[in-house]
Amino acid sequence: MSWIKTVPDDEAEGVLSEIYDQTSAKFGHVINLVKVQSLSPETMSISRQLYSHLMTKPGGLSRLQRVLIATVVSKINGCYY
Repeated sequence: MSWIKTVPDDEAEGVLSEIYDQTSAKFGHVINLVKVQSLSPETMSISRQLYSHLMTKPGGLSRLQRVLIATVVSKINGCYY
């Protein structure tokens, strides 16, 4: 449980409710990475779109290579996500 104030699953509305539903469908529950951004669902929606664009746009790298790069950068930065 995070010490950052978050919106509980049963109180999510609008865009946040949609994001929570998508996350639950993918992971079986709302992951903390999503919950800690719950007070700003519009910003979270934009960042999710950017992430999706960066990970799926055509280019010289495969999706697997992009995921591996993101994993290494996260590890270097001490981030477990």
